[in-house]
Amino acid sequence: MAVRHYRLEFETAGPVHIGNGNRYGKKDYYASGNDIVVLDTRKFTSLLDARQIDRYCEFLGNGRDELQDFLQGNPDMRKLAEKSVAYKVDSPLAQAPGGSGHRHDVWEFVKDPYGNPYVPGSSVKGMLRTAILLNMLLDDRSYRALYDPVIEQSPRSIRRPDASIMKRAFFKERPSKDDPNIANDIMKYVSVADSEPLLTADLVFAKKYDLFSKDDLADHKRDMGRLTRREGNGLDVYRECLRPGTKVLVEITVDDRIDGYLDGITLDAQGISSVLQRAFDFYSESFLSHFNQLEESDSKASPVASDGLCQYVVQSGPLAGRRCRNQAIDGTGYCRTHQEYAGKQSASAEVVCYLGGGVDFMNKTVVSALFGTEDERLHAVSRILYKQFPSRIDRSRHEALWREVEQAGFQPRPFSARFKKNGRLAKAKDDHRHWQDEQLGVAPHTMKYCIVGNKKYPMGKCTLRIKEV
Repeated sequence: MAVRHYRLEFETAGPVHIGNGNRYGKKDYYASGNDIVVLDTRKFTSLLDARQIDRYCEFLGNGRDELQDFLQGNPDMRKLAEKSVAYKVDSPLAQAPGGSGHRHDVWEFVKDPYGNPYVPGSSVKGMLRTAILLNMLLDDRSYRALYDPVIEQSPRSIRRPDASIMKRAFFKERPSKDDPNIANDIMKYVSVADSEPLLTADLVFAKKYDLFSKDDLADHKRDMGRLTRREGNGLDVYRECLRPGTKVLVEITVDDRIDGYLDGITLDAQGISSVLQRAFDFYSESFLSHFNQLEESDSKASPVASDGLCQYVVQSGPLAGRRCRNQAIDGTGYCRTHQEYAGKQSASAEVVCYLGGGVDFMNKTVVSALFGTEDERLHAVSRILYKQFPSRIDRSRHEALWREVEQAGFQPRPFSARFKKNGRLAKAKDDHRHWQDEQLGVAPHTMKYCIVGNKKYPMGKCTLRIKEV
């Protein structure tokens, strides 16, 4: 048995979101110039007198008002808010073209007890697990027989259609010959630490944007008389993300006993790099090639990248996972105490990967790798997605659309039109158009981007270099 230690050095090419399940509401933050200010409510309320507390409680009970408007109407409390800043995000909240200045709920990034963002090791391990499984499926087509499409399409099913695939791929270690029903997950031999703490200065608020595929003419928008840009559609979904250009360091430990279960894959630096590269190549060929990329570069590197401190990370004890805080010397990247590690660095080639939430279906699942032809893949994935996001249509208002969905082999669901208070029609359908995926040649037919300020980036995209430590 041998244990290998590696450092994964990520750089975010697009915003990365890893949520903690909480959201900032419109009463939790406000704009100050080009900055977004997140309020420290505990500190803020501690500064208020009795009358101000009454006004603030009345504001909180009013569902209409935003913190921005409340502070503008209460200049005395605006000054106190400026003394109660949890942190600032130096990018404006993106709005729809010609849209209002209303603020929206923002899904919060995970943070440690000290309020610093970090990347959980579980998120990185999940990404690696998916890439390893995809490689297995591409090499062994016998996994295809384990896929049960009936389960995926059943509206009442709670069992994943790939459950038997996951069990065969990873639950291989049998600790007892006397009980063959007991099997351990071989990924227990891969340990991934949480990243080093990052800074709140590394965060931005990103607006969701769906990029249409090359062959999607967006007729569904023009038919409704809505203004839309040909290439995609902005949505009022906001996430707190690591900004493009942020450097993230993660330590990974691999017990070489896992290599005996991976059918030719060796999880050393080169092997991990090759697994991720092959996953990206498959993603690029079967999905990215159907889109015109809108990628822009406007990086603001994290201070971690150029802080001049030693790169050594403590491997054990109470400080395990913490980076040495001594100054690096002579451009080696290590301090005088840890110079022995400078000569041990061996880096893999740089690879592209996608990390965190809000990324494409193809980066979170491996179902597409089960199918040998594009037609099979499109047929299966479009139906998986339709089950999750079915077309809901008010048939009395969209009879032609109802028939189109049925003719494509899908069953639309009834929807009752919704109206505004003034009596105008607000919505008469909820149609993600996955019934069109096959004719558009790609499933799903949108790619997940996001907007920061006025620039668009692919969601979750990172470059990664792996170094031995």
